[in-house]
Amino acid sequence: MVFAIVSSLVICAMIGGVFVSLSFNEGFGDLFAGDENDRENYVDPNEDIIAAQETIVAENPDDLEDLLLLANLLGNSNRLGDAIPHYERALEMSPADTNARVSFARALADGGMRADAELQFQRALQMEAESQQAHYYLAELYMAWEPVRLDDALVHYRRAVEIDPGTLIGERSQTQLDTLDGGTPAASPAPAGSTPAVATP
Repeated sequence: MVFAIVSSLVICAMIGGVFVSLSFNEGFGDLFAGDENDRENYVDPNEDIIAAQETIVAENPDDLEDLLLLANLLGNSNRLGDAIPHYERALEMSPADTNARVSFARALADGGMRADAELQFQRALQMEAESQQAHYYLAELYMAWEPVRLDDALVHYRRAVEIDPGTLIGERSQTQLDTLDGGTPAASPAPAGSTPAVATP
């Protein structure tokens, strides 16, 4: 069932000519919570799709869309180490691609590389200050930080709501504000950027 869902999403992405970022755990949760034996024996349903996409990229190494799709598939299959070179290659080819940079940042965040993820989100916002996705997912990163960086998260949730409260991301941001800060999307000061310890191009 999961294989069919993921396959359909990937096919739709390729047909529609758009790059989408899917997070398996975000959509389906951790299937193996509390059962490490099943986790070890699990066969990723994305493997056949990844293999096919690797062939496509090998045949067309300069196709940015195919490269990003492969990076995204690898990142969402807990293969961040394999995904990073493809994201970096994509950003070398198109350094101003905000969506690609946000996807890279999300993959880094999912892999626990918080400082690198923060840097990529900040670079995306330097290029496109009104990127609602960058604001929202940077806020989510700050909520996952240890300890939680609540004030920084609130700044970016507010900006996401200000940009467009009617989108799904805008609604999610407002829900977070309702929970964390009484729901007031007050004017947001420009966040003070912090410098990560490790920089990823």
